[in-house]
Amino acid sequence: MRKEDLVVGDTIYEEDDSEYSSSPSLSSPPISLHSTASSWSLFTGQEVDVFIYVQGKCFHLHKDVLTTKSSYLKRQLRALSRITLPLNITAETFTLVANFCYGIDFALSPFNVVALRTAAELLGMTETKSKAGENLKQITETYFRRVIAGSLEVKQIVVRSCLRLLPEAETTAFLLSRCIEALDWVGHDEEMDGIVDDVLNLDAEEFEIVADAMNCRFTSHDLLYRMVDLYIQQHKGKIGEEQKMEICNFIDFEKLSPHLLLHVVQNPKLPLRFIVRVMLNEQQKSRRKLVAATTSDPDNTATTVNSILHRDAASKLKEEMSSTGSRIQYLEHELDKMKKLSEEIRKEKSIMREDGKIEKGERGISKRAHENRANRAKKSIRMRLISKLKSALCFSK
Repeated sequence: MRKEDLVVGDTIYEEDDSEYSSSPSLSSPPISLHSTASSWSLFTGQEVDVFIYVQGKCFHLHKDVLTTKSSYLKRQLRALSRITLPLNITAETFTLVANFCYGIDFALSPFNVVALRTAAELLGMTETKSKAGENLKQITETYFRRVIAGSLEVKQIVVRSCLRLLPEAETTAFLLSRCIEALDWVGHDEEMDGIVDDVLNLDAEEFEIVADAMNCRFTSHDLLYRMVDLYIQQHKGKIGEEQKMEICNFIDFEKLSPHLLLHVVQNPKLPLRFIVRVMLNEQQKSRRKLVAATTSDPDNTATTVNSILHRDAASKLKEEMSSTGSRIQYLEHELDKMKKLSEEIRKEKSIMREDGKIEKGERGISKRAHENRANRAKKSIRMRLISKLKSALCFSK
């Protein structure tokens, strides 16, 4: 009988080992897994010879079976007979992986495809093929593509499967970015809201991993910008300016549509540094267009309609660049004024602390009043800055 003809129910045999069995967290996989390894040993003459520890479960398997399908396990088991998987793989997922290694059919579903696709990547199951002619990565990838093209309900299941595996598995973030890309953003119904809320409820570290994956995958960053804008809005008061800036840095504003560039410089939720960077980038683009337009006709001989259009465009761009430069200079002046005001406030606070003549009760009242005035002043300056940023937008219209 050939090994390929071996048919068993389940495929993993578990056996406690003295080094690990004392741990109260160890639990045993189903008893039927014993018959799988026993049947394999019976028909091949090979004894089970390796221990694989996965999240408190000990799997006693055949080394040759595993190493022919997984490059990761081949490296790890080269000189060892027992290893613990330091990966984001559950015992349930590893059971299905072992099924594949033993050539046993298993059921893929929207609930397990992400975990198996991620495990295939982590375990290096990308080369050796199964009886069906595909490796585990190919099998799970094909199924994954099919389910994310399905109904919104199925997509939601897949998205939530991705979220459970964050942040450890980078492959999962890549899969999640593909799910987001596959969503129908036009039909924004209640189920769609549920998927968006699931993503927006990530903590900042996890959201940055997803944003990074979207940055690498998407050729247009319009969707990424919308997600970032919604995330910052939902987490208002929970994340600081530095975290906002880190998240915004995943947006390549060169890949934004013109109407969203307009939205960026008018968006008061975004960090001022990011807005100014976008404006400066647009000014540089205008300068490059101006240079290109003026050098296209060095003799300044507008003898054709095309050259006339180039000359008119160059003149218009020059005016826009000059206007934008003036606005940016004004913004820099406003920022300098805000810094000076902050320094004055700091000095006044220092003087108040040194003034021993103020009564204790009066000191508290004066200090609170002064801080309130300072806060109002800062808020006023910020609103003026936002207003000037909006006015500076005229160059991109």
